[in-house]
Amino acid sequence: SKATVSVLNCFHRSFVDMMRRGVAALACLGAAAGLDNGLAQTPPMGFMLWERFRCTTNCTTDPDLCVSEKLVKQIADILGSPEYREAGYEYLNIDDCWSAKQRDANGALTGDPERFPSGMKALADYVHSKGLRFGLYNDIGTQTCSGYPAACTDVNCTGPGNYKTDATTFASWGTDSLKMDGCNSVHTPAVLDAAYTNYGRALNASGQPVLYACSWPYYVASSGYARNLTKVRESCNYWRWFDDIQDSWDSVVSIIDAAAGSQDELIAVSGPGGWNDLDSIIVGNFGLSYEQAKTQFALWSIMASPLLLGNDPRNLDPAMKKIVLSKEVIAVNQDQSKQGRRVVRNTDPYVNHDVWVRELTNGDVAVGVWNRCIFGTPLHITFTWADIGLPAGEKRAARDLYAEADLGTFADTMTVTVNVDGTVMLRLSKL
Repeated sequence: SKATVSVLNCFHRSFVDMMRRGVAALACLGAAAGLDNGLAQTPPMGFMLWERFRCTTNCTTDPDLCVSEKLVKQIADILGSPEYREAGYEYLNIDDCWSAKQRDANGALTGDPERFPSGMKALADYVHSKGLRFGLYNDIGTQTCSGYPAACTDVNCTGPGNYKTDATTFASWGTDSLKMDGCNSVHTPAVLDAAYTNYGRALNASGQPVLYACSWPYYVASSGYARNLTKVRESCNYWRWFDDIQDSWDSVVSIIDAAAGSQDELIAVSGPGGWNDLDSIIVGNFGLSYEQAKTQFALWSIMASPLLLGNDPRNLDPAMKKIVLSKEVIAVNQDQSKQGRRVVRNTDPYVNHDVWVRELTNGDVAVGVWNRCIFGTPLHITFTWADIGLPAGEKRAARDLYAEADLGTFADTMTVTVNVDGTVMLRLSKL
């Protein structure tokens, strides 16, 4: 499993600085109280290497795909371009397999000397020069998932481990985001609750604001224990709670249905400062059709998941690129309201569909209508105001967010035509 990390105690910033960042006015919006480091006031956006590049380390065999400073710089050049920056993409995160296989003589982490010859600070400086934030990966365990040095010195993560050393190292490089995985440790609440919390404290003490993403609840739940997302939110800015995404439509569907099945639990902890992570956006890879890609991006936005691209932006199909740059869909994702929910699940095989809703902070309502029918023709899907929680008779102006087109004024009911596996994404605005 995989995630990303950030932590700076609010006392490390002056009230004036917090006002500048717009944090003071957020007043938690009904979300569970949690980490207050001024970060992740909306779901983080950026790029994560793992899903597309995995642990490709042989730069002789795979010179264009290996995890290296060359690859990171190429992605930084694209992510730092005006179209991606203006869309909101900010964090460039390296996942597993970036470090040397052993710590240095002082016990510190270093980048692999062949694949990152300039060093991690120089790479972070390059990423920063593009107007982006630099993210890294490590693990609450004795090794990362791919066998690289990690935070703990034993599987129970007792004692101080490498927490302070690594937090200091990351701060010295200017690391802005840290994904903490959880391989190679004992996955009980007693072990992981303490380890992730203490690692967050080490990050706080480093003096460097770090976006803290945790795989903590995923490992606890997958080992048969009850996860406590309220506790997780107290230490983490976003968190993985379900399986890794794979490059397949079945994987995307399984995550969506799992989120629907746990939506009350997830909604309760969702809001500024802390978000439920559905894992990477795989739009533009090998596993999704155009319509399926629209569905992933739409429903990730309605569910307020971090939008972390897991594709290859150097070779992105223009139609797929248009999806991930859909500014009106992204605006729904970046709203500070709680994540949305599934309100209709129709399992009739002839009209199989979902309706998803997110109430936005200005009173608008985002609606995602997903055609799950497999019979090969578009469906005409009708939903009612009762389905989406609007008062009977209330008039709303409807806009198709992917098409960026006004559809007219509606009251009580609306019918949309949705392609197979696709989602029509709407915004219903008050008149």
